[in-house]
Amino acid sequence: MPDDPPPLPPTKPPAAPRQGGGQGAVLAERKAQRTKPPQLYQVVMLNDDYTPMEFVVMVVQQYFQRDPDTATLIMLKIHHEGRGICGVYTKDVAATKVELVLAAARHEGHPLQCIMEAA
Repeated sequence: MPDDPPPLPPTKPPAAPRQGGGQGAVLAERKAQRTKPPQLYQVVMLNDDYTPMEFVVMVVQQYFQRDPDTATLIMLKIHHEGRGICGVYTKDVAATKVELVLAAARHEGHPLQCIMEAA
């Protein structure tokens, strides 16, 4: 029977209708993305026996925007405990503050040390 058309592939049975009146549409749930806050770093000054206390107070006021009383308290903490936290910042800001303090100390000939560490 050469006049017969080729057989058609089998068809799938129609999908069962979904409850809720959907027309077979797929619904994707969207998860709220939460961005983590940036890692914070403490800028810490270390005590030494040579840097004048007045210079430390001036640096804390100038580079960390502290009032004279707060700057003096931070300086005393550095003097008595060997270290004091001047501020907490994001990584780039903390690194910049450390470099500014070290440059100011070198310019004045003081061995003041300033570091940053994860908060």
